[in-house]
Amino acid sequence: MPSEETRRVLKVFGVAVTSLEDATTAEDRAKWGAEVSERLREVHELVDRLRGKK
Repeated sequence: MPSEETRRVLKVFGVAVTSLEDATTAEDRAKWGAEVSERLREVHELVDRLRGKK
């Protein structure tokens, strides 16, 4: 069963991607593009931690 951390990381990543998809101005696309990059970094860190579990 997914942990609360996993749920949170995936939720905020999904919100950021959806917001990027919905962005209508160049400013919003830049803002949400940066947010997606940051959230993707968190997803990568989570996956690395999960891989390291025994």
